[in-house]
Formats: sequence, structure tokens, C-alpha cells
Amino acid sequence: MSWFQLAAGLIREAMNSGESTEPAQRTTPLPPADISGIVDLIDHHRAEIDKNFETVAAMLNVQNAQRLRAIRIQKWWNYGLAAAVMLLAILWIVLFNSLH
Repeated sequence: MSWFQLAAGLIREAMNSGESTEPAQRTTPLPPADISGIVDLIDHHRAEIDKNFETVAAMLNVQNAQRLRAIRIQKWWNYGLAAAVMLLAILWIVLFNSLH
């Protein structure tokens, strides 16, 4: 899975998480005729974009923490498995030498 697909999936989830069963109401005002109104509209859109980026960043941080935890668990599992294999090898050598 590429990073772009991952990011697109996270953005879709973030956008869908705010949906409800009620019909969506228009959150952005109609475009104004004067320049100051346009600046306010642009500021509103920037605030929406910032909110969406914060949501995606929070989701990525949670996913990163889960992956780090999984990597830590896997590392300890690998150490335990290596120790068990070495112990079995030593026991096999001791038993093989005691039989001969």
C-alpha cells in the first residue's frame, strides 16, 4: 500500500466520521460580492483545511503509536524465540554427546 493510498483512506475516514443520518446543512456561506467577504470566506476555508489536517495528523499519530507498540512486541517475541532455539540447540548437543 502506498503512502498516497494510506493518506487518501485516512482523509476519507476523517470526512466520513463527521457524517450523520440527518441531511447535511450548508456550513459555508454563499460567496459575497465584496472583497472583505471573500477574504472572510477564504479564512473560513483555511480554518476547515487546518481542522482536517489536524484530524489526519491525529489519526496518523495514533496509527504510528500502534505500529511502534507492535514492533516492540515483535522484537521481544523474536528475542524469546531466539533464546528458545538456542536453549533447544544446547540441550540437543548435551543429550547427543551424553548418548555417545
